[in-house]
Amino acid sequence: MAKKRKKGEKAETYEWVPPEFNEEEFLKKDLRSTKSLMITAALAILFGILSFGIGALLGDAQLAAILVIFGGAAALKKLYPFLGIKESDVDKKMLAGNIAIFVLLSLSIWILLMNKPFFA
Repeated sequence: MAKKRKKGEKAETYEWVPPEFNEEEFLKKDLRSTKSLMITAALAILFGILSFGIGALLGDAQLAAILVIFGGAAALKKLYPFLGIKESDVDKKMLAGNIAIFVLLSLSIWILLMNKPFFA
């Protein structure tokens, strides 16, 4: 059974204080993540076109084209310093999202180029 509160006893009051918000650091981090996303998208388009070229040159070697795409996704973190992005600027969550975008975009470009309007 619940105990009754005594009349003289007060409940503790907790006042929430929001943490300090550093707007400049937030904007810098947002710009770095946007820059890495744009570079990832450009690389994905490039690798999609490259894998289409490999598939077209080698005939029925789609496995080689898929390996190029997944190899590019695996090397994405090592490609960032050559393109002006520090490895420390890209955290694990952002890198996982960029890899997913890279794979999906490059696969979609590759599949789009393999079909009728582009390749007969």
